[in-house]
Amino acid sequence: MLSLEAPAVAVLWQAALAHTHGIRLTPMLGVGLGLACWVVYLLDRTLDTYAVKSVAELDLRHVYYHRYRRVLLLGVIPPALVALGWMALYVIPEGVLWQAVSLALLVALYLASWSAQGSRVTRDVFISCAGLGGIMLISRMPIASGSKFTLSLFVLGVMALSFLRQLDIRMGNVLPKEMTAALLFAMGCTTSTRFFAMPETIAEPVLECVLLTLLFACNLHGITCREAGLQNDRRHTLLVFGTLGFVLGVLWCVELGVLQHALLGPARAALGVVALHSLVHGLRRRYSVDAYRVLADLVLIVPLPLAWW
Repeated sequence: MLSLEAPAVAVLWQAALAHTHGIRLTPMLGVGLGLACWVVYLLDRTLDTYAVKSVAELDLRHVYYHRYRRVLLLGVIPPALVALGWMALYVIPEGVLWQAVSLALLVALYLASWSAQGSRVTRDVFISCAGLGGIMLISRMPIASGSKFTLSLFVLGVMALSFLRQLDIRMGNVLPKEMTAALLFAMGCTTSTRFFAMPETIAEPVLECVLLTLLFACNLHGITCREAGLQNDRRHTLLVFGTLGFVLGVLWCVELGVLQHALLGPARAALGVVALHSLVHGLRRRYSVDAYRVLADLVLIVPLPLAWW
């Protein structure tokens, strides 16, 4: 009910990635990631309650957020955002901060496109914040003035499409909600390691982010299938097998020396996640929706000791 499972998964995966890269992260980076993840989940689930016409359409978890949404929106989330702002200005390194701000803009677009459908005002506020924040971020980037102008025009174009309520439709057709959420979650988990590891090439950070995206997508899509009561979903089967193939490919490339050895630990843990997820999903008919959701989240963290091996 309190949405603490997602922050726990994010912080534990960040710690595992830091270990495999030989990085010592300050505890406040874990606190900041966990708090930011928690706030996003609170907003996501609270805004979902505005998109339905009747409380009867909500599941037990969303009924809880519907009941306490004023408390959350007025009494819980604002202090959490103030705490995040303080950490961003006085605790988090500047390099991590800029990556976090960029990710926050993408999260705002995500919330506006999928979670704020029930309130036009809320949706427009998210779009405005993301757009104005994006323009401010572009103005600080070390690129040519012409490139800044082009990027700013692109951001304004995205804002215009969003206000016309077309962005969410187009994004939904191109990239499912589960995959988008998984990508943003993976980017958050890898933000600190991307900054402190300072890789020689962009290949390893991208592959690491894709690896986590596929794992989290299996988790979210599996939960969606179980909640919908789908007995056989071909897309989920393809997603799991595709993830397995990608993990095995990364392991093979590491063994050949094509990829850095730092990817070996995450790939081993990912292989364990895929194996356990396949087992739990195969036995999904034996579990209730709530039990399946708990097991699906546990699957993401139980194999993490393999990253230290």
